[in-house]
Amino acid sequence: MSKDPKDELLQQIRAIRRRIDPGVLARAQKAAEAVEAARTLPPDHVPYDKEAARDVVSAFLRARNDGGRFATALMENLKKPEVATKAYSDPRPTPRPGGKRI
Repeated sequence: MSKDPKDELLQQIRAIRRRIDPGVLARAQKAAEAVEAARTLPPDHVPYDKEAARDVVSAFLRARNDGGRFATALMENLKKPEVATKAYSDPRPTPRPGGKRI
Protein backbone atom coordinates (compact mmCIF):
# COMPACT_ATOMS: atom_id res chain seq x y z
CA MET A 1 0.00 0.00 0.00
CA SER A 2 1.07 3.58 -0.58
CA LYS A 3 1.88 6.05 2.12
CA ASP A 4 -0.52 8.60 3.45
CA PRO A 5 -0.63 11.61 1.01
CA LYS A 6 -0.25 14.01 3.91
CA ASP A 7 2.95 12.32 5.09
CA GLU A 8 4.34 12.34 1.54
CA LEU A 9 3.61 16.04 1.21
CA LEU A 10 5.27 16.81 4.54
CA GLN A 11 8.36 14.87 3.47
CA GLN A 12 8.52 16.84 0.23
CA ILE A 13 8.23 20.12 2.14
CA ARG A 14 11.05 19.08 4.48
CA ALA A 15 13.26 18.13 1.52
CA ILE A 16 12.63 21.50 -0.14
CA ARG A 17 13.39 23.38 3.08
CA ARG A 18 16.71 21.54 3.44
CA ARG A 19 17.75 22.80 0.00
CA ILE A 20 16.86 26.46 0.70
CA ASP A 21 19.47 28.81 2.13
CA PRO A 22 18.69 29.41 5.85
CA GLY A 23 19.27 33.15 5.38
CA VAL A 24 16.57 33.28 2.72
CA LEU A 25 14.18 31.41 5.00
CA ALA A 26 14.88 33.86 7.82
CA ARG A 27 14.23 36.85 5.54
CA ALA A 28 11.01 35.26 4.29
CA GLN A 29 9.88 34.68 7.87
CA LYS A 30 10.58 38.32 8.79
CA ALA A 31 8.70 39.52 5.70
CA ALA A 32 5.71 37.33 6.58
CA GLU A 33 5.73 38.69 10.12
CA ALA A 34 5.90 42.28 8.84
CA VAL A 35 2.92 41.68 6.55
CA GLU A 36 0.93 40.19 9.39
CA ALA A 37 1.86 43.08 11.69
CA ALA A 38 0.78 45.58 9.02
CA ARG A 39 -2.64 43.92 8.86
CA THR A 40 -3.16 44.38 12.58
CA LEU A 41 -2.04 48.02 12.82
CA PRO A 42 -4.67 50.57 13.80
CA PRO A 43 -6.03 52.52 10.79
CA ASP A 44 -4.54 55.83 11.97
CA HIS A 45 -1.01 54.39 12.27
CA VAL A 46 1.56 55.98 9.94
CA PRO A 47 4.32 53.49 8.98
CA TYR A 48 6.96 56.19 8.50
CA ASP A 49 8.30 59.28 10.23
CA LYS A 50 6.02 62.09 9.03
CA GLU A 51 8.38 64.83 10.17
CA ALA A 52 11.35 63.29 8.33
CA ALA A 53 9.25 62.86 5.18
CA ARG A 54 8.12 66.50 5.40
CA ASP A 55 11.74 67.63 5.75
CA VAL A 56 12.84 65.63 2.70
CA VAL A 57 10.02 66.98 0.53
CA SER A 58 10.72 70.53 1.72
CA ALA A 59 14.41 70.18 0.91
CA PHE A 60 13.53 68.84 -2.55
CA LEU A 61 11.19 71.75 -3.25
CA ARG A 62 13.71 74.33 -1.99
CA ALA A 63 16.42 72.87 -4.23
CA ARG A 64 14.40 73.51 -7.39
CA ASN A 65 15.27 76.64 -9.37
CA ASP A 66 11.82 77.48 -10.68
CA GLY A 67 10.73 80.21 -8.28
CA GLY A 68 8.25 77.92 -6.52
CA ARG A 69 6.18 77.12 -9.63
CA PHE A 70 6.53 73.35 -9.14
CA ALA A 71 5.57 73.53 -5.45
CA THR A 72 2.55 75.69 -6.27
CA ALA A 73 1.41 73.32 -9.03
CA LEU A 74 1.93 70.35 -6.71
CA MET A 75 -0.17 71.88 -3.94
CA GLU A 76 -2.95 72.78 -6.39
CA ASN A 77 -3.00 69.26 -7.83
CA LEU A 78 -3.16 67.74 -4.35
CA LYS A 79 -6.38 69.68 -3.78
CA LYS A 80 -7.98 67.97 -6.81
CA PRO A 81 -9.19 64.46 -5.95
CA GLU A 82 -9.21 63.29 -9.58
CA VAL A 83 -5.54 64.21 -10.02
CA ALA A 84 -4.57 62.46 -6.80
CA THR A 85 -6.54 59.36 -7.86
CA LYS A 86 -4.80 59.33 -11.23
CA ALA A 87 -1.39 59.50 -9.54
CA TYR A 88 -2.17 56.29 -7.68
CA SER A 89 -3.82 54.49 -10.60
CA ASP A 90 -1.09 55.00 -13.23
CA PRO A 91 1.38 52.09 -13.01
CA ARG A 92 4.37 54.28 -13.87
CA PRO A 93 4.95 57.62 -15.54
CA THR A 94 5.55 57.62 -19.26
CA PRO A 95 9.11 58.46 -20.25
CA ARG A 96 9.87 61.72 -21.99
CA PRO A 97 10.59 61.53 -25.71
CA GLY A 98 14.33 61.53 -26.36
CA GLY A 99 15.24 60.24 -22.91
CA LYS A 100 16.90 62.14 -20.09
CA ARG A 101 19.00 65.11 -21.03
CA ILE A 102 22.13 65.93 -19.13
